[in-house]
Amino acid sequence: MSIVYNPFTDNLDYRGISSGASFFTSVAIQTFTSSGTYTPTTGMKYAQIETVGGGAGGGGVDGNANYSNSSGGGGAGGYSRKIVTAATIGASQTVTIGAGGAGGAAGYNNGVSGGDTSVGTLCIAKGGTGGGAGGGLNQNGTGGLGGVAGTGDFTCTGAPGHTQAFAVAAVGLLIFPSTAGGSSIFGGGAREIYTQGSSAGGNATNYGGGGGGAYQQAGVGTSFAGGNGTSGVVIITEYI
Repeated sequence: MSIVYNPFTDNLDYRGISSGASFFTSVAIQTFTSSGTYTPTTGMKYAQIETVGGGAGGGGVDGNANYSNSSGGGGAGGYSRKIVTAATIGASQTVTIGAGGAGGAAGYNNGVSGGDTSVGTLCIAKGGTGGGAGGGLNQNGTGGLGGVAGTGDFTCTGAPGHTQAFAVAAVGLLIFPSTAGGSSIFGGGAREIYTQGSSAGGNATNYGGGGGGAYQQAGVGTSFAGGNGTSGVVIITEYI
């Protein structure tokens, strides 16, 4: 005989026998986009914690009329997940949201790395690394690394920012792209900006995305800033 088990309504153990234990009756979600304190909902039995680190900024590029240069895109924040019990959480836990890194200022300046996102010491996602600056004798900055593996039952690194030094011909003109930032598990890395000339890096969107790197075309001689990364997020799914 097969037994269909509904964990929200049935008081059965894994053998289908009544256990008298209290099972889940509802689900609640708490989302943090800024730092604060996580206080469990009354009656919470288990919770799934998800964290995303802050995305890094793209590098700035130094203007030089004799050379074309690009800077690297910022790396995305990593992702960590952990299942915890009410006893593990206790009365509360401190939530820290990793800030998005600022883009490197116009000139030969690296992007700022993203901050770490955490719920106490239980679940931590690491921030991405800033994109490298561009400038000098065809010196192109490298993309920043994504956030390294953090702390949790399941962890993964963020995507790195891009490094590029090429042009695309379009209708006889050279179209030069800025550099893309890395995307987090939620996407949001800055896209390339295609223009006939030069461009600052694009800003990331969504949570944990990396900012884009800048591009400076020979003959322009103007410095450009990198794009900004975005802050991380914490999502806690409670089983009550």
